[in-house]
Amino acid sequence: MRWALVLALPLALGGCGTPDLLEADDAPSLGLAGDDLAVEILWQARVGPAAEREQRLEPALAGGRLFAAAADGTVSAYAADSGERHWRRRLEHRISGGPGAGDGLVVVGTPKGEVIALEAESGEQRWQARTTSEVLAPPAVGQGAVVVRSNDGRVVAFAADSGARRWLYDRNVPALSLRGHSSPVLVRGGTVVGFDNGRLSALTLREGAPAWEATVGVPRGRTDLERMVDVDVDPVVDGNDLFAASYQGRVVGVALNDGRIAWSRELSVGGGLAVDDSNLYVTDASGRLWAFDRRNGATVWRMDALEGQRLTAPALHQGHVVVAGSDGHLTWVAPEDGRPVVRHRVGGARISAAPRVAGERLYVQDLEGRVQALRLSER
Repeated sequence: MRWALVLALPLALGGCGTPDLLEADDAPSLGLAGDDLAVEILWQARVGPAAEREQRLEPALAGGRLFAAAADGTVSAYAADSGERHWRRRLEHRISGGPGAGDGLVVVGTPKGEVIALEAESGEQRWQARTTSEVLAPPAVGQGAVVVRSNDGRVVAFAADSGARRWLYDRNVPALSLRGHSSPVLVRGGTVVGFDNGRLSALTLREGAPAWEATVGVPRGRTDLERMVDVDVDPVVDGNDLFAASYQGRVVGVALNDGRIAWSRELSVGGGLAVDDSNLYVTDASGRLWAFDRRNGATVWRMDALEGQRLTAPALHQGHVVVAGSDGHLTWVAPEDGRPVVRHRVGGARISAAPRVAGERLYVQDLEGRVQALRLSER
């Protein structure tokens, strides 16, 4: 299935420059509580045009740089603190998933299954390999490997230094599933991958052998549509705890070492997850933001003010929970009770990529290729 893209007319952005202090957007329907806060634009850039259909093109942070990709094959590297552009490279292929960054590489995937690794320092191509289907989410890069999930349900690991294929893991794809897929998540000595059949698998990084498997979503109903339980949001790992969720399925807390499910909650999740020391934050398929107790899954609060939008995964920023949505806004929320605190409009296009955070800086990319680096400041 294809989710419709909500796009507006392009809004021209300047290049990097001096920080610009913005007042919080006036959104009285949300009852904003952050009268003492404003959103500061540290720098902004345009990386290139958006995808024609929903694909995961989102910023990646590594080594003090921010890497961003556009659907036309453009990959750019910026200084994360200042926005100075270090390099820009135009590939011969369109990009449908990425970038992933780590081990001195920037890696993207294409609609035809190509996996292309660039030098993080210079943008020069290191290697090119191929997987079995289109890549619609960023590859995972680290521990000497590049792990790629393709849209046909297969997971392939490549050697980071050469691009040689190490192993392939195959799962059957249901007759009907949401368009798109989650990214593999690297853990020590392994990777955790979600699949369209509602399963979550932990694979060894050396051989791709299954270490354990857990059921996140159980198909129910008579039709293929009713039985969709895709694990399309990225699992989140914190210490020995792993959290995962599925569409028309459940949110689960899982023991990372053996895959045992510690708790579960019935919920259809379409956005994603974030976790802190106390809570798991979840954006569901209806545009609501939830906080669950990470220990047992008990509901702490639910925010309905953004219901009806398609929300990204949440992120944690300067003591707040922040989420972006199809109205092109970022919304910061108080983590203790879910009160909306401050809002910021990035541009005229929707945002489908979860914000990235490094220290006090938050980075966001919308579907027209705008990238902004932001932070909250006192008025």
